[in-house]
Amino acid sequence: MFKRLFTVFTFLFIAFFGWFFQATRPVTYKQTSATEFEIKSGWSIDRIGQELSTAKLIRSRAAFKITVIVYGISNRVQAGFFRLSPNMTITEIANSLTHASTKTIRVTIPEGLRRQEIALIFESAFKNAEGKTFTTTEFISKTADKEGRLFPDTYDFDPQATTSAIISRLEKRYLDILVEAKVSETDINKVTIIASLLEREAASSAEMPEVAGVIENRINAAWPLQIDATVQYALSTIRCRKLDCDWWPKNLTRADLQINSPYNTYLNQGLPPKPISNPGKAALMAAASPKETSAWFYLHDLKGNIHFANTIEEHNQNICTYLQKDCVN
Repeated sequence: MFKRLFTVFTFLFIAFFGWFFQATRPVTYKQTSATEFEIKSGWSIDRIGQELSTAKLIRSRAAFKITVIVYGISNRVQAGFFRLSPNMTITEIANSLTHASTKTIRVTIPEGLRRQEIALIFESAFKNAEGKTFTTTEFISKTADKEGRLFPDTYDFDPQATTSAIISRLEKRYLDILVEAKVSETDINKVTIIASLLEREAASSAEMPEVAGVIENRINAAWPLQIDATVQYALSTIRCRKLDCDWWPKNLTRADLQINSPYNTYLNQGLPPKPISNPGKAALMAAASPKETSAWFYLHDLKGNIHFANTIEEHNQNICTYLQKDCVN
């Protein structure tokens, strides 16, 4: 009996160490560049293992947790930023997590900007960073199809963060918010486009759900949206040849409203083909759950207050009352 138990335990022991040896090996032996990895304050070892696995930096979350416990470093893992590579073993990664980078660059991206405006913010933030690899040229090139997906927020970056790593951080936050808003795969494009319009049209997050409701009413009735921001987007896309440009030209003329562009919602029904800005959480939430409204029109008065109208007659009266224009005597 004892011999049989010994054999079983020996087999299990060998099997465990065989698995553990494989699970702690590097994800790849190919030469790959280090990537930025962030541990946020309050994360458990399980959460860290999950994030490392998602980032494809380790083979096994269980093996990572065992390594951290065996080496007694679970209480020494720090919150902060790390440069890790899939070439590293789990032991090397676990030890690295006890020495967070203290040098970070904080970048705040406001809601409703175009990717070109975001590129300028990063250019300024990384201007004097030691060992920087970020370039605006690469950012513009790699975000050509990511307008609307570069989530506006405050971020802390390693000074040597690559352009690709920065873009990935922004896009991951955007995807996280979509999950939180319970946006289905089929609705992602529509929700993002509407949210990008809300960022340019609404003066506050409180207005966004009802403005989204007006947009839904017009789409469902095949009315043109007649949103000035889409014309601004079209104009600047044609006219701007450098990053430092007036990307949202004001005081549109009648000729501007006739610009031949698929983004011109005065001439074309429905939504523009792609987002016109990068929306924040409030806009995405409002676009995902627009408020049912009987309003078909809205305007902002000279103090920035919004006024909705159910009919064209009411809207015209609002124009006269709040903007002192087009009043009929």
